[in-house]
Amino acid sequence: MKAMILAAGFGNRIKPLSDRCPKPLMPILGRPVIDYTIEQLKKASIRKIGVNTHHWADRMETCLGDGSQWGVKITISREDKILGTGGGMRAMREFLSDEGPFLVHNGDILSEINLEKLIAFHFRQGAMVTLALCDYPSKNNVCLSPNKAVVDFWEKRGAFRPGKDKNLTFTGISVVNPEILNLVPRVESGNIIEVYLNLIEQNPGSVLGHVVKETYWTDIGTPSSYLQAHQDILVSGKMGKSRQKGIYNGSGSIIESGARLEGFVSLGQNCLVKKNAFLKNCVVWDNSVVKEGTCLENGVIDETWEYRIPR
Repeated sequence: MKAMILAAGFGNRIKPLSDRCPKPLMPILGRPVIDYTIEQLKKASIRKIGVNTHHWADRMETCLGDGSQWGVKITISREDKILGTGGGMRAMREFLSDEGPFLVHNGDILSEINLEKLIAFHFRQGAMVTLALCDYPSKNNVCLSPNKAVVDFWEKRGAFRPGKDKNLTFTGISVVNPEILNLVPRVESGNIIEVYLNLIEQNPGSVLGHVVKETYWTDIGTPSSYLQAHQDILVSGKMGKSRQKGIYNGSGSIIESGARLEGFVSLGQNCLVKKNAFLKNCVVWDNSVVKEGTCLENGVIDETWEYRIPR
């Protein structure tokens, strides 16, 4: 099986961080988000991965290379104009269509979802599309019937039946049959969810939902959720990781005597936290110097730039 990571977007929701780094390359404990995604795909025995790029395309492609650093083969689809999720998948049609169903993974997702179980469900149920769904009340907008059929998104069809159907959240992870690519309109940009809505209307039961429970999932698409992911890992021990006192210190980083780090703090590689600096609930990107006298809570530091995240 092949996979596609959707990674071309501008990252508008996570500005101003995405003005300095493409969202899939933003570090979580010193590792780019996309690094975690590729490792998850490898666990599911997926070794051929397509990635679409646009925003910060050069930087994305330099980081990814040919995939050999992960032991996978990466195929890049650079979009001159942003194509959206549907158009981006269609642009990779030749790559995706020759080995049966393929897995699609958003580039701003951090999760421990068991992809092998999702894939097995798709084949067992004979769906055209299987969406991994979870119960995330603040984001629930996918309507799932008792027979596991997705019947609506965003209440566009008005299909929700109180007491019978459930509203759940699409995790951004799915298994898709290649014939779906024939249904994507030939337009400059399009959302794949619109394709799924049309498919549900014409062929009810063809889009199914696989509900994942008791597993970690988060969308890091906003500054606050990016920071929250670090708290989840460093304080709550999610992703199978925990650090003493909630501090992650990347290789080559130095914390001078007299500096104070509280709450959770993640330092990338080769960072320097000067004396009398104070950080609480912060992420410091690679090669950054936290100057003497700095006082930052709930923020991100990149080299000499800092941003306080509204909480």
